[in-house]
Formats: sequence, structure tokens, C-alpha cells
Amino acid sequence: MTRRIALLAVVLLGLGTLVLHAPRSSHSQGTDVYLNATKGGSRKLGIAIPEFTPVNSAPDEGNFARLLPDIIANDLRFSALFTVATPPPLPAAPEAVRQEFQKLAQSGAHAAMQGLLTIAGPRATVEFRVYDLMSPDFRLIAAKTFWVEPLGNHRRLAHRIADEVVNLFTGERGIAETKIVYVARVGANKEIMMIDYDGFNQVPLTELKSLSLSPAWSPTDSTVAFTSFFKGYPYVFRLYPFNPRRRDPELMSAWPGINISPAWAPDGKTVALALSKDGNPEIYTLRVGSSDFKRLTNNRGIDTDPTWSPTGREIAFSSDRGGVPNIWVMDAEGANPRRLTTGFDTQPRWSPKGDILIFTRRTGGGFEIWAINPDGGNARSLAQGEGATWAPDGRHIAFSSSRNGRPQLYTMLADGSEQQVLTRDRGEASGPTWSPRPQ
Repeated sequence: MTRRIALLAVVLLGLGTLVLHAPRSSHSQGTDVYLNATKGGSRKLGIAIPEFTPVNSAPDEGNFARLLPDIIANDLRFSALFTVATPPPLPAAPEAVRQEFQKLAQSGAHAAMQGLLTIAGPRATVEFRVYDLMSPDFRLIAAKTFWVEPLGNHRRLAHRIADEVVNLFTGERGIAETKIVYVARVGANKEIMMIDYDGFNQVPLTELKSLSLSPAWSPTDSTVAFTSFFKGYPYVFRLYPFNPRRRDPELMSAWPGINISPAWAPDGKTVALALSKDGNPEIYTLRVGSSDFKRLTNNRGIDTDPTWSPTGREIAFSSDRGGVPNIWVMDAEGANPRRLTTGFDTQPRWSPKGDILIFTRRTGGGFEIWAINPDGGNARSLAQGEGATWAPDGRHIAFSSSRNGRPQLYTMLADGSEQQVLTRDRGEASGPTWSPRPQ
């Protein structure tokens, strides 16, 4: 571990516990600097991302030299790990570049990115380099090249670069390449929609002209389970959003009565869901692709909204067996149920790291997102809203709120801070589910 890496680590300690790793075999040059930033903190890494430098004679008609760094900057700001400056393009002469780095370092930047942009036909290629501005020689700590085509997919290219930058400084990929699927009201119907994590590139996944609800991403592949009434009854189906040959919903569960609230197990091979086939709604598990059902709960109350712990050993759910809906937790086999909350509580969602459960609480003023530890301690209100979902980094949450008149999607950090609107649909947006990182 070099002295310069150690100095950079000291600056970043406010983000969490520092973990340095040996150099890995990759396309990066130099030694990657890793930082465990999952515990939060007030200190952020200052990074400068100048406008990219075109390196060929093809005209940049899409102004990608400016657009790409702007998108990357927004991604890094959203991560809440970085403060970002966007200065003019770097000069060509090496000594002038050094002088610019000195100015950036004096202004508070700890690192700087240089982007070299090549446009050839429908393809855009970016070589990005990251420099340590705390070292006397402004040491190069990473260099990678990514490309995308057609040029209209430039946002995907920018998101990928941003995720690599997050990975460089934390050892964990960012979430800029992820997607959010949600329920959108279209006239009198509700359809399933998909957007980029930052609200761009809306794509309809269903056009069933019916009521579709409760989408849930598989943690292991690009499929989404959901409930829909388009065959006349509430059955559970699944979609393949990225496979144009499999755009029609595939039936997963069609027992008599209701089939609702699908939730994937961490291995992606089992779904927990609520069925009323034997009377009142109870929690069952279904082995995907088979008829292997197992009943987990058995009482006179309504049990619904299951969510798996990241270990797959426990399931939290909502039950009104005590008179009003509360959040309960049981073993994955259905044993040892215990009540976790005492409010009017539904829609639990277990964090990817297993340390927090979030849920919706009905209050006198409407609905709020609450959080609680899995042992029942430290219950706290996070935001006005309902139907929350975790990002795969365990640091961000998306949820629905009607605070501005009609339900729209919002995001926030896990402590409730940095709340911001995500969608501005003409209708309503609710029931979000956040995708895993792409493979």
C-alpha cells in the first residue's frame, strides 16, 4: 500500500471503514483504491469530470463530449458518495494538464477523470482515465475503455462508466445501470412500466388493458413476476423485459381465488406469494417451473406481502391475525412466527444487506415509509409514502408518494434523506421494484 493511497484513504474515512485490496487482473492501470462506503457518513469524495476530448475527426453531432460527463456526474451525485465538479475540457499539452490538475486539487477535488471520445459510424467509444489528485505526480489509478452502439444508447454508456468509478473507490459496483419497474395508471387500467434508475427511457412492459399489480424482480435473472386480472382472475405471471421473443406474460400461478404479492427467494428458484385457494389468504411458496407448492401459514387472519431475508432463511410478511395488519417474521419453512410491529403495517421489504426492514404504515395523515431492525428495535419513520423497494446497493430506496397531488415515484437514502422525485407521469405511478445489477 503506497503512501499516496493511504493519504487518499484518510480523506475518505468519513464514508466508512477503509478496505484496501491488492491489485487485480483487469483492464485498469495502477492500483485500485477501495472504500467501504455502505455505512454512510458526511465526507464525500471530490471528483472533477471535465468535458470529454474528441480524438477523431468525425463530427460530434450529438454533443456527446458534453452529455456523457454530465450524465456521469449526475450518477455520482446520486450515489451520495461524491461531490462533482464539471470544468471545461482539459488542455492538450501535458504541462497544461498538470497545471489544471493543480487548480482542481486546490479547489478541493481528490480525483479527476479524463474522457477520450471516439465516434465512428453508429459507435461511441470512451477511454476514461482516473487520476489521484492527492499524489504529487497526479498518479493514474484506472484506465478503461467502453463502447456502445447505436449512439442513442449513450446514457447506458455513461451509466456503465459511473458504475465503474463507484466500484473503483468502494469495491462495489454502482447502481446507475439498474432499472425500476412499477405500476402506471393508463386510463382506467394499470400497466407495468420500466424506466432507468434515474427516470429516463420509459418502456411499457404490458399492454393488457386490465389491472396489473405487485411487480417483483428476480434476483438472479431479468424476469419480473406480477399479478394481473387480464384473464379475469388475479393470477401471477412473469415477464422477460429484455427478451423481445418472450414479451407475452407467462403464467406462474393460477389457483382458484387470489394469487398475489409474489416475492422471489434469493436463489431465484422459489417464489413466495399469497393464495386464497384454501380459504383466507395465506403465504405459500412455489418452486418456479413446477407444481411444487407449500403452505407456510395457517390462521384465520389475512397473510400477505411476503419478503425474503437475503440469506433465504426467513420471510417477513403482513398479517392481521392480531386484529390489524402488523409485520411478522417466520422461518422460511413457516415455523416460529413472531410479531415485529404494532401499527397498521403492510408491504415489508428486507434490505439486501439484511440489516433493515422497511414497510408501509397507515397513520392518521395517510401513509408513511418506516424502517425497523430485524430484531424489532429502532423503529423509525423515514418518509411520507408507501410501497417501498430497495436498490441493490442497500443504500437507496424508491417509493410512491402523493405529496404533490397524485402518486409518483420518489427516491431517498436509507436514512430518509435526499428525497427527490423520480417520475412525472400524467397518470399515477406506484408499486416500484428495483432491479438487481445487470450480469
